Amino acid sequence: MLLKIKNLKLQTVLGVHLWEEKINRGIIINVEIESDFIKSLQSDDINDTIDYDLITTQIKKLIASKRFKLVETMAQKIMDQIMEDPRIKRCKIEIDKVGAVEAVESFSVTIEQYGS
Repeated sequence: MLLKIKNLKLQTVLGVHLWEEKINRGIIINVEIESDFIKSLQSDDINDTIDYDLITTQIKKLIASKRFKLVETMAQKIMDQIMEDPRIKRCKIEIDKVGAVEAVESFSVTIEQYGS
């Protein structure tokens, strides 16, 4: 089963250019998590599933507490955090950097990782 966090919209300082250090930029984060949700389907207990509110809160805290130069690094740090949960079989993260290049709505980086 898949859990998806769609279009988490945040503002952050992101970029390698000096002028980018002075502005907040919009980013959009999408996360797709594959796990075995059978226990939670039977128990109807939040402790038996992947808590999307907790993951969203962790992502927000990470973005607020750290300045990233590269979207790729940001995506990997989010991935590292999510994959700490051993119940996760696979995670895919896409981050859009909005308005980074003139006449381009956004560009994105997508990474995917499998659990052990």
